[in-house]
Amino acid sequence: MALEDFLGDTSEIKIFDFLAENMDNSYNQTEISELTGLSRTTVNKKIPELIHNNILVIKEELGQLKTYQLAENKIIKMLIAASLEHSFKQAENPLEDEEARDEIWRRIGLPSEEPNRFCIESAPDYMLLMNEETSIMVRAKKIQAVSFASA
Repeated sequence: MALEDFLGDTSEIKIFDFLAENMDNSYNQTEISELTGLSRTTVNKKIPELIHNNILVIKEELGQLKTYQLAENKIIKMLIAASLEHSFKQAENPLEDEEARDEIWRRIGLPSEEPNRFCIESAPDYMLLMNEETSIMVRAKKIQAVSFASA
């Protein structure tokens, strides 16, 4: 069960998913950061937004240390229900994720695999940027080779 599976990989969703999986506990900012893989700065920034939107509540305050957990309201119940419903629908699908995506691409009239449109390769001090029409060499510092699947 995870909203991240169908709504994307945002820090708010990571925090929500983590706390939804651990609803009986409350966590401080450092614990949320470490257990979600998000930076403490990001968690620091997102917690007030999540409280303002009635997603999180402060569970305990011990001096400066605060612990947080999901709020108990209709929004949270609906988000968790949506996540569970998505899990059940995915379990009913006999196709693997990649096959299912290919089938959807075919049904909407797009090729199942989008061709690489851009490619970046690096040399010690220069980077070659290429696509189907052009290529350009630019000065770069410590850039690793990267390929993009789409633009």
